[in-house]
Amino acid sequence: MAHPIKYIEDNLVFNHDGEVFAYYELIPYNYSFLSSDEKVQVHDNFRQLIAQNRDGKIHALQLATESSIRATQEQSKKEITGRLKEIAYEKIDEQTEALVSMIGDNQVDYRFFIGFKLLLNEQEVSVKNIGKDIQKAFAEFFHGVNHKLMGDFVSMPMSEIERFSKMEQLLESKLSRRFHIRPLGKDDFGYIIAHLYGQTGIPFDDYDYHLPKRYEDKKVLVKKYDIIKPTRCLIEEKQRYLRMEQEDTTTYVAYFTINSIVGELDFPNSEIFYYQQQQFTFPIDTSMNVEIVANKKALSTVRNKKKELKDLDSHAWESDNETSTNVVDALESVDELETNLDQTKESMYKLSYVVRVSAKNLDELKQRCDEVKDFYDDLSIKLVRPFGDMLGLHNEFIPSSKRYINDYIQYVTSDFLAGLGFGATQMLGENSGIYVGYNLDTGRNIYLQPSLASQGIKGSVTNALASAFIGSLGGGKSFSNNMLVYYSVLFGGQAIIVDPKAERGKWKETLPDIAHEINIVNLTSENDNKGLLDPYVILKLPKDSESLAIDILTFLTGISSRDSEKFPVLRKAIRSVTQSEQRGLLLVIDELRKEDTPISNSIADHIESFVDYDFAHLLFSDGNVTQSISLEKQLNIIQVADLVLPDSNSSFEEYTTMELLSVAMLIVISTFALDFIHSDRSIFKIVDLDEAWSFLQVAQGKALSMRLVRAGRAMNAGVYFVTQNADDLLDEKMKNNIGLKFAFRSTDLVEIKKTLEFFGVDKEDENNQKRLRELENGQCLVSDIYGRVGVMQFHPIFEELLHAFDTRPPVRNEGEK
Repeated sequence: MAHPIKYIEDNLVFNHDGEVFAYYELIPYNYSFLSSDEKVQVHDNFRQLIAQNRDGKIHALQLATESSIRATQEQSKKEITGRLKEIAYEKIDEQTEALVSMIGDNQVDYRFFIGFKLLLNEQEVSVKNIGKDIQKAFAEFFHGVNHKLMGDFVSMPMSEIERFSKMEQLLESKLSRRFHIRPLGKDDFGYIIAHLYGQTGIPFDDYDYHLPKRYEDKKVLVKKYDIIKPTRCLIEEKQRYLRMEQEDTTTYVAYFTINSIVGELDFPNSEIFYYQQQQFTFPIDTSMNVEIVANKKALSTVRNKKKELKDLDSHAWESDNETSTNVVDALESVDELETNLDQTKESMYKLSYVVRVSAKNLDELKQRCDEVKDFYDDLSIKLVRPFGDMLGLHNEFIPSSKRYINDYIQYVTSDFLAGLGFGATQMLGENSGIYVGYNLDTGRNIYLQPSLASQGIKGSVTNALASAFIGSLGGGKSFSNNMLVYYSVLFGGQAIIVDPKAERGKWKETLPDIAHEINIVNLTSENDNKGLLDPYVILKLPKDSESLAIDILTFLTGISSRDSEKFPVLRKAIRSVTQSEQRGLLLVIDELRKEDTPISNSIADHIESFVDYDFAHLLFSDGNVTQSISLEKQLNIIQVADLVLPDSNSSFEEYTTMELLSVAMLIVISTFALDFIHSDRSIFKIVDLDEAWSFLQVAQGKALSMRLVRAGRAMNAGVYFVTQNADDLLDEKMKNNIGLKFAFRSTDLVEIKKTLEFFGVDKEDENNQKRLRELENGQCLVSDIYGRVGVMQFHPIFEELLHAFDTRPPVRNEGEK
């Protein structure tokens, strides 16, 4: 069979039938976890895109292309800065080798291409243009003769190219209003054709289609050989498959087409293009050749069909036979279609739908073909693999080709075509960055760049750097949080982890590669640590110290700012300490004693009752503290031993004295982290608050959290909240300031609904609820900075990370006493 493509110019393809198609890549849109209303909106956009073409042809292709894992990992290296650069390069190289050994050099990407036949405007059919067309016909005739006799070139008049280029620009502006599209180039066409002819192993972005052109006397000349170069392979046609032999590989390819659609395809849930990406573990390609039948012609065809069916019905009645149910059903369908076409004035569409399945051997091909048939069977679509038509169906995939066979045409409406989910996919994360895991539905690698949100990237729905890790105990939230912080530090970030459970004390031993950049501050109840968390010691500016001192002492004593008797007395004592030479929380008690009123003595007694309580001496000093907490290293962990955190269900009134002191400590450390945020803006910083719910429940903690989040956005810092419930993240104001979201397994229905609402997906949808309930350890619902939601499996790759970040208690081996 002759190759249909005559000439390629940018995204225009000229075929040998005198037709010109303009091809675009439809940038896939995220379709996972959309509500029914959002799906209907996408459906309507697509339906209008199809329906606006009153005439002509549309060619839609879904291809399983390849993308290079090595290239993505190398691209990720460009994001790395900071003192750990060399170690990070080493880690990424090890990561690359591990990924390649698991899934190969390339992974499958589904890409969507759509071509529209360009039709000449009526105004161009004038006497002058008729003359030009006659001239062109003679030129083509002579070119044909020359080619047969001596030539090997395709010649295209430049005026012809310019004429269609102008039309293509109008079409592109019309399409880009509804969808993100990218005009194709010669390399894209080269890849598509080579892929269809069995070439594998070259990533889509790396393919180079060498197509040299010569310009002569208002004509462009291209060697015919260069046009057909990507088709180079030996094809052996069998009855039900093609054998394609490239230099180093042999591929077996089978083609299916639709024989009949035996049931209704209910939208949503009939998005074939979307679901087949998740269904199959192997790549498949799909082509839709659509010929548009104008409304008038469609009505005429339908009415003729109706007459035929009525004749059959009459004939049966005359011969005393019952009309078959097939004829009755067909008559009903034709009536409905006629009414629909008459009212909407829409076109009809002649659809040729072909599915391409490939494999390395015949057994694998048979198995894959059976899977594809079963999948379509479940959707009430009967596929057929016609004998002897494999090469013809293969040609239907080639850009600008015509429909090969009329036996399997389906007459459909724009609604049907829009409901197939062309362009729908599940996308998560970035194109490069930190490899964190893979998409559980599609198997695609997921990369994150935690510092990207503040850059105002096109398409992002947030500029917030804060992140939330939520879920019940044991789902994997601490592990995944540790992993993201670790890699952010490797990539050049700086982090401070507030670790109230002291679970990260052995990181220097378990992470030897970066041990020199880990600083673990253990705030024990030893005398050496006395006053280390005193607001007047830990913060540099007296004004900040005073503010924190008020927060801590009102929190511990329960004195509200609305208490007109006690609050002014406490406030005055704190102010006096701030203005004196020597500053410390213990001196507030002295100032209150100096006041010597019943109220001041009562407050002094109350504060003094905390001073010698367990580890409270960390908070109280007379200002004579020589050591301080240093945050010079890239990864800083602050641990307070013996903290007793309140239960997440406890109300503030139920807090014990130890719990009050513990939360007070966290408030001081988090305020100290606020100082850390205000350091170098060029470095991405993370403040990681483990067990964040414990101080998000109290007024001082809430106010502090909002300050941390707001300051973080301005100072290139992300606040990571690790907590159990979505409700812990306070009001909508706080939730709207969170960019990346991770939700782990939850079994409580009320909590599941709140989590789904937090992620902006339909909380009443039973499938959504089921997904969250049935997540396994290390799996989570993730929402990226573009608002796309999907299910991810965190994948640490390295054994040492698994060991370092595992917070489970050790299992006692048999024989241990």
